[in-house]
Amino acid sequence: MNQPKKRTPPSRNFALDSKGFVILLGFISAVQAMSTTLTLPALPAMAQAFSTTPDMVQFTLSGFLIGVACGQVLLGALSDRVGRRPVLLGGLVLTVVTGIGCTFAGNIEFLIAMRVLQGFGAAAGMILGRAIVRDAFPRDRALKAMAMIIVILGITPMIGPPLTGLLLEVISWRAVFGTLTVITAIITLMTYLRIGETLQEPDPRATDPARILRNCREMLVTPSAISFSLMSCLVYGGVYAYFSLISFIARDTFGLSGASAGWLVGAGALAVFAGANFNNRFSGRWPVRRILDFTSTLTVIGAFTTLAATLLVTYAHIGGALGLALIVIPGMMFAFNHGASQPSCIVMSLQPLPHIAGTASALGASFQTLSGALFSTLAAALYNGTPVSLGLCMVLAGLLSLGIYRGVARAHSPH
Repeated sequence: MNQPKKRTPPSRNFALDSKGFVILLGFISAVQAMSTTLTLPALPAMAQAFSTTPDMVQFTLSGFLIGVACGQVLLGALSDRVGRRPVLLGGLVLTVVTGIGCTFAGNIEFLIAMRVLQGFGAAAGMILGRAIVRDAFPRDRALKAMAMIIVILGITPMIGPPLTGLLLEVISWRAVFGTLTVITAIITLMTYLRIGETLQEPDPRATDPARILRNCREMLVTPSAISFSLMSCLVYGGVYAYFSLISFIARDTFGLSGASAGWLVGAGALAVFAGANFNNRFSGRWPVRRILDFTSTLTVIGAFTTLAATLLVTYAHIGGALGLALIVIPGMMFAFNHGASQPSCIVMSLQPLPHIAGTASALGASFQTLSGALFSTLAAALYNGTPVSLGLCMVLAGLLSLGIYRGVARAHSPH
């Protein structure tokens, strides 16, 4: 007598070809961005609450980015060994726990320590979002999926800073971290319920130190991989110089409130969103070389225009709405080009290294994060109450990125 077959319950995971899968990957990748852009308008309020200096409170940002950079290399290699899903969930849980610590921090030192650990956990979302795209899609589909993810990365920080400004006006900076923690907890739950494992062939030796160094060296000596990665890193650094200083410039130069500063950070995020949407629209029509020719030129124009604007505001004493517009508009142009070029740079940097996609994604993201930490720290160190340091940092980032593109990456750009 035949036994009835046991039914296997249907999987609740999103199908890899579904929009829900890519959209959730976008929000997973956005955890790191939300953890920075939502807190940027609150930096002056935190400095006031803890009776500390802008330089000191800036370490809540640079410390977070250093934690991200450390987490990216380690978590990327670990995901190549044990799979994307367990590492991703562990990182998201750590982000939630440290978010609670940030919300109730009693002094600036404890807040900085929590932010470093939070950065380590948040690293999982960004690098594994990229690695999952590489696991799941061929190149052309990966370009489209990455562009959609970058669009979501633009939307979430665009909405977040104005919300931060409102929370600062109504409650306090602690409510900002509390709100961020709740959002991250929801994303963690959705990831647990709807994202399955995408790594087909785990590498049991992926976490071997010698293997990690060898894989990192392979990326470093592959011209197409490292040049595209560094291009993206440098423009990202310039954007972070803008994001980290604009709240202080709004307060010190133009006398604006925290709510107003939130809208300015949101405007920069809107520009990143617009750039990512541009890439999504034209990546199927224009070759990669044409897109990067366009964006790299506009990046340098935006950087020098920002420098000119900061000099005019400082030394010609141009204030009010005109002075603010002179700085914000070219800053948004620079941010637009970051959004427009990053999807192409990310995919092209991973394309020659499919066998070490996790490590390569982690190393590229680590370089990008360290660049953000370096430029935000440099901007804070140079900041003397005037906006000129912002222009200097953006010009440095733009010129270095253009030099790498023209010197190396352009030759490897499909045309």
